[in-house]
Amino acid sequence: MTAPSSFSIKQQILMIGARQWHRARHLRLPVQPCLHRQLARFGCEQLAPACDSLMRLSELLLGHPFRSGEGIILSEDEWRLLDLVEGREHALVHECSAALARAFGHAARSFTIMVDMAIDAGAGRNIASPAPSISPANA
Repeated sequence: MTAPSSFSIKQQILMIGARQWHRARHLRLPVQPCLHRQLARFGCEQLAPACDSLMRLSELLLGHPFRSGEGIILSEDEWRLLDLVEGREHALVHECSAALARAFGHAARSFTIMVDMAIDAGAGRNIASPAPSISPANA
């Protein structure tokens, strides 16, 4: 699936974090330090723990290991994550336990609030726009 021609800064930060999280897990690297380094490039390194929690819960919600796309091509899991965080997809949430659905909902809201606060403080200035900049660099 191809990414739309323009992502919001919030969506780009989510995808940058998701891809870095997936890459670190795949390479068996410490996730939060990798997330911290990658997100620091955009002034939002404080999101590393929230991103880690969100991604761990998303795997439980999806029922399989998270799969990421490449370049501007988003995977089905990435599209679903965007939909879930933005409140557009509810089917998966209803298929899991109520406790998991609540935990994911809290993590998604927390992540969104923290991204908004980071953007208000000037984070995201280094993200290319309008083209998505979602390919993580070296961990």
